[in-house]
Amino acid sequence: MFILEGLRMISSMTGFGRGEAKQDGHRATMELTSINSRYLELQVRLPRELAALEPRVKEILSDSFSRGKLMCVLAWEPASGATIKVALNEPVARMYQDVFRQIQECLGVSGEVTVRDMVTLPDVFTVSSQGFDAQLAGAVAEEALGQAVAALREMRHAEGQKIHHDLAGRLSVIVDALGCVETAAQGNVDVYRQKLQARARELFGESGYDPQRLAEEVAYLAERSDITEECVRLRIHAQHFRDTLEGSGGAGRRLNFLIQELNREANTIGSKAQSAEISTWVVTIKEELEKIREQIQNVE
Repeated sequence: MFILEGLRMISSMTGFGRGEAKQDGHRATMELTSINSRYLELQVRLPRELAALEPRVKEILSDSFSRGKLMCVLAWEPASGATIKVALNEPVARMYQDVFRQIQECLGVSGEVTVRDMVTLPDVFTVSSQGFDAQLAGAVAEEALGQAVAALREMRHAEGQKIHHDLAGRLSVIVDALGCVETAAQGNVDVYRQKLQARARELFGESGYDPQRLAEEVAYLAERSDITEECVRLRIHAQHFRDTLEGSGGAGRRLNFLIQELNREANTIGSKAQSAEISTWVVTIKEELEKIREQIQNVE
């Protein structure tokens, strides 16, 4: 039996772990391979004599990981004194033979079934181990699994730390760019006013336009292009993203949700901005968000 540690910050979903355990001459070697997956997917391959352990193996893996496609392979080597007996499962073999004859009669097909054909069919042979102790085998296999799980988690955590460092750096770039957006937005109303005044003078002369009407147009454009609310929300989402990075447990799904919200606010800011400077900073933000989105696909 082994005790699992608490999850530490974010982890990657890719990695490899191997464990080996021995007792009374028996040896179990467990290998775990993990790749990206939206959910937790388990593929377990056990020797026939240890097939009954599959539910316990899946239980341990489910308690240890929350996301990723895990492939678990167990190799079992019995003690040197143990013997393996292979015997023909005659009732099953005869059932196959009867079915082949029915196929020939019903479909009118010809051909003979050979020994080579028969040996490839499932359950034609039975395999038994003399002196096999299922309880001992289970204990040895579970010890090997515990080592493999610990090794895999350590590798996933190490990779997760690299991802964490990259994401934190890109988030800082986004927050800095957002500050530049907010600074540039402060002078937007004056820019709108100057552009409208220049255009009005060009069309109607110095005294040919209504200052009140011009003020109303400036106010209307200022309201339509105001990005204060979007900037506030983007900053809040960025802080939630950072908090999630620094938290514990599986963060992948929450980070995916937050990146969608960050993208939504950035797109709105870009569509409302009337300034080339703001548009340039928004492009920077969206570039970093896209790189973050790619990275978090690998976060547990």
